[in-house]
Amino acid sequence: MATITVGTKLPHGLTIQVGEVSVELKGQNSSLIYGGHGITEGVDKEFFDKWLSMNKDSAAVKAGLIFSHEKTNNVKAEAIEKKDNKNGFEGIDPAKPGPGIAPVDGKE
Repeated sequence: MATITVGTKLPHGLTIQVGEVSVELKGQNSSLIYGGHGITEGVDKEFFDKWLSMNKDSAAVKAGLIFSHEKTNNVKAEAIEKKDNKNGFEGIDPAKPGPGIAPVDGKE
């Protein structure tokens, strides 16, 4: 069985499934992080390729938030290159909370 390493820049990771088989991809909540991406080693290549073909139009795949390589070092390198990519789950800047929302100064 050929295996690959998968990088995932989702804060909670992701459980992917094909038929009855599922694999948990580590996210930013993992202990193994590179460039803000969780790294999951030992994923069956055939399984992941099938899942990827079934989910090629998903927002996370299209945005490059989930990717793989045969070599772990290549996943780590790509994760570091993509460290500034946004996943939509970033924290809110308290000084600029959003359009039409004023920050609270804490004084009453």
